[in-house]
Amino acid sequence: MKILNSYRINQRREARLILKKLENINGKALVVHYSCESFYRKAGYTPRVTGIGILNKENNESIIFSLHLSAQILKKDISNLSNTDLNEVEKYMLDEFSRYVSSHMSYLWIHWNMRSASYGFQAISNRYRILGGQEISIPDSNKIDLLQVFGKLFTYSFEAHKPCGQLLNLANRNKISVRDALPGADEAAAFEEKDYLKLHMSTMRKVEIIDRLLTTYQCGKLKHNSKVREIYDVTIPGVIMLVKESPFLLLIWTIIIFIFSTALSPVIQRLFGTSR
Repeated sequence: MKILNSYRINQRREARLILKKLENINGKALVVHYSCESFYRKAGYTPRVTGIGILNKENNESIIFSLHLSAQILKKDISNLSNTDLNEVEKYMLDEFSRYVSSHMSYLWIHWNMRSASYGFQAISNRYRILGGQEISIPDSNKIDLLQVFGKLFTYSFEAHKPCGQLLNLANRNKISVRDALPGADEAAAFEEKDYLKLHMSTMRKVEIIDRLLTTYQCGKLKHNSKVREIYDVTIPGVIMLVKESPFLLLIWTIIIFIFSTALSPVIQRLFGTSR
């Protein structure tokens, strides 16, 4: 039985278990991030994937699957890709990524907020299927969302969203280089401007940032914006919930109330004239 039990304590306990899982995987972990075109200019269509970067923590090697690289491999004019060319280049890129996933299914995939059908593993898989590929499926148990882990550890106010998003803002707070890393809106603009090299470089820099943030946390040096009272929910409702959810504390609280009520009973009787 756990002595202390509350929503915040359970959230932090869950996050620590996830991070402990990383320590016991013997290096078989990958840091992944990707870029795509704008969500808001597609009139309901799934945004095109522009690049997927991966860092293998087992050997510290980086790899990227990008429109910029794939177009060169296919001997396409990167500055003048038609929509048909883009489909061919993107399909080739996702073919390569799919093969990489198949050979790394047992690895842990560390990412930053790649959890939704709009932006995440499912969005990549959907895009691949649209282009004629098969579903790309990574077991959910092997995906670790570092944003969610930090949110459970420190609460989701650990970093501000403005001006550059939590990832880049947290990197700046911890003096991690954000050179070449673009906010999401700027990545979408770079795609519209056909600046695929800029997207390529931004994707890889963000992979490095995620890896550095994890390493900084593991060294016990991660700086964040959350206050201690927020992290541990040191508020009147939070303390009440802690006592209610922790049988040991509830027992102690009951004993304290009993002792106080017993000790104060004669005083109350004298004050209100109820003693005999």
